Order: sequence, then structure tokens, then C-alpha cells
Amino acid sequence: MEEQIIRHIHENKENRPDSLEIGTPGKGGAVKITFNASHPAAETATLIDNAFEARAYAKKLLALQEVTP
Repeated sequence: MEEQIIRHIHENKENRPDSLEIGTPGKGGAVKITFNASHPAAETATLIDNAFEARAYAKKLLALQEVTP
């Protein structure tokens, strides 16, 4: 009887190997966007827009915490 060998190979490829950082932590916050430069520019623009919306939301929450004791 022949023995069957099953081998599982897990491969982890970075979906967004490129990154862009805009701003500085001390001056309103830095935003780091990871993207894939080989994908359409519209996809990267959407990622950037979403990152800035997330930063604005985080700043809003921080401002509310500073006002509330």
C-alpha cells in the first residue's frame, strides 16, 4: 500500500506593499495609507479619502473627551 503525503503550503503576500504617510503626529496627526501602486489610482484615492475621514472622526472623539470631565 502506497503512503499518501499531503502538504499544506501557506503563503502570505502583502496585499498593499506600498505606503504613504501624510502629516506629522504633533501637528494635527499623521495619516499612513497602505496601498498597492500597481492598482488603479482611483482605488488609492479612495483609501486616502477614507483615512482622512477616519482621522477627522478620531479628532472629533478626542475633542469630546477633552471637554467632558
